[in-house]
Amino acid sequence: MFDLDRTFCQRNDKTGLMEWYFNAREGIFGPYVSKQMATEELKVFVERRKLTADDGGRSKVISKDKLSLIPIESEGELKFFDFSKRKKGIDE
Repeated sequence: MFDLDRTFCQRNDKTGLMEWYFNAREGIFGPYVSKQMATEELKVFVERRKLTADDGGRSKVISKDKLSLIPIESEGELKFFDFSKRKKGIDE
């Protein structure tokens, strides 16, 4: 198998600054001010997935605790973690 670099840089049209992002199955996360910061956040993202045994929908086994491609019926409101707030220090 080969290792892919999941970080990339893109110029912000409004500010003209280069911003860094990382790509995951769940989407594109960023912007970050440096490649190092994007890489560190990607590592944190991967570690969180490992700790919660989240395989990104790769497993055929359906579990309430794992992400799957089959919708889970929920009685309460779902709360999603906003990764863009983490880098700014405004987690809820």
